[in-house]
Amino acid sequence: MILYLVCDISGSMEEDAKPFVMRTAVLTVAQWVRLGYGRAEIRLCAWGPEARCLPNWSVKDEYPAEFLACNGTSNGEALIQLLGKVPDGKVMIFSDGFWSCEDEKSLGRWRGNLPPNALRIVKIGADANPDLKGADVFTAEEMFAALDGLLEGSPA
Repeated sequence: MILYLVCDISGSMEEDAKPFVMRTAVLTVAQWVRLGYGRAEIRLCAWGPEARCLPNWSVKDEYPAEFLACNGTSNGEALIQLLGKVPDGKVMIFSDGFWSCEDEKSLGRWRGNLPPNALRIVKIGADANPDLKGADVFTAEEMFAALDGLLEGSPA
């Protein structure tokens, strides 16, 4: 099973050590998989004005330094285009949840059309968007709860 770890590297993520909180969360998932608590092929992705996956990143690698430099605006359509309307795996998005109204709507529609248990959103930062709610939304402190059951069942 593929597990996409999507890191919001937009400008709103630059403050209050959010890049380092996100780094810790991503490396926690990587270690969880590396130690055998979950079975998945990890694909680490950056999401800002563009969305892309790093081709050669593995759970044994350090978090990319380029992901610590946050700027620009997140582009919801770019993320949907990268992952597809129905991703071929599970998705964890690490973000503070501050997206444009247009992106909020398109991501909301995308999220609503996903199969059950296909997505987890991990809110990063004490000032993360309080309006971002749902059974698939967790805080960084709830990382293991977010992982609980995620890799069970098929992605579609």
